[in-house]
Amino acid sequence: MMDKNYISAELENKMSVKENPFPFAHIEGLLPTEIAKKAEIEFLEFNKLENAGNKRYQNTKVVFNEFENMPGTIKDIISFLYSKQFMHLLEKKFNLPTLEPDWSLHGGGMHQSFNGGFLKVHSDFIYKRKSKQKRVLNLLLYLNSNWKNEWNGSIEFWDKHMKNLKFSTPPIINNAVVFRTDVESNHGFPDAIKCPNEQSRKSIALYYYIRETSFLPFTLKKRKYFHAVWKKRPNKNEPTFSDQNTFFKKLKNKFFFKLF
Repeated sequence: MMDKNYISAELENKMSVKENPFPFAHIEGLLPTEIAKKAEIEFLEFNKLENAGNKRYQNTKVVFNEFENMPGTIKDIISFLYSKQFMHLLEKKFNLPTLEPDWSLHGGGMHQSFNGGFLKVHSDFIYKRKSKQKRVLNLLLYLNSNWKNEWNGSIEFWDKHMKNLKFSTPPIINNAVVFRTDVESNHGFPDAIKCPNEQSRKSIALYYYIRETSFLPFTLKKRKYFHAVWKKRPNKNEPTFSDQNTFFKKLKNKFFFKLF
């Protein structure tokens, strides 16, 4: 079991926050090595992950977000990363008010992508309507031993205008990225994975929220705060937010729908 007091000076030093293109920390060796390796094995033996859907923006991706039914070590890791001690460290490093975990793991949990998989560059949803929470941080922990650069799958951070790639790192076991979530936090692994069929890109995705006193109401004009917004890289034929505009225009005045 993960010790919730596993917050050392070494871990604090590893979590060095950079500001460009948006506040983020790249952490090499987030967990004790033996725990990360055990989690990777559990991931490989687990067979309950389900298709993530929309193949236009992401492909061959499967997910599982039922915390109570996850393997034991992965549950322990999530419990540690959602502990008050760890969240206090995040609050300190990112200069944030009191963070709240999302035990429903909405959009998060265990993520796995196979050969041919990708996740186009995007910014994430920020607001959850029902709980009136604002999402402020993403944490992605990778669980891939012996990952090769030529397999692609590196997480990419782009500037707000989608002109320049500012940061990229492969999904190596026990490495993690934590970054601020807003409409300009453009990230993804947009190039198709080229790993052997017996391999996969495995990660744990967790999101952190704050309680909003002045919650932003949903309108069609403000929908970018409630949905992932897909971005286009320079000189690439990729779907963008304008494609989503067409979809929402068709819905307007026809349906009353709720999100989250």
